[in-house]
Amino acid sequence: MSVATAPTMAGRTTRLTALVSQAEAELIANRAEAAGLSVSAYLRDRALDLSADADTSDTEALRQVDVLVARMEADLDRATAVLAASIARMNAT
Repeated sequence: MSVATAPTMAGRTTRLTALVSQAEAELIANRAEAAGLSVSAYLRDRALDLSADADTSDTEALRQVDVLVARMEADLDRATAVLAASIARMNAT
């Protein structure tokens, strides 16, 4: 891993570089996207959270699941409303 200086961004002045395989890079990018984070933010969060207990990680994972479930519920509500409207139109004819 190498360390280099980067332009100041939110108090961050040091760049770290690590070599990963293409598969690892894709996995990291996918996990960052799923977490709603940039790759840099995701890696910082994961690396700096190593000392946190499992409950903290579990709590965050459950929060993310709750967000996804809420989105799915909203999507199902919209689909149900469209279906009900379609059935009403069919019954009216």
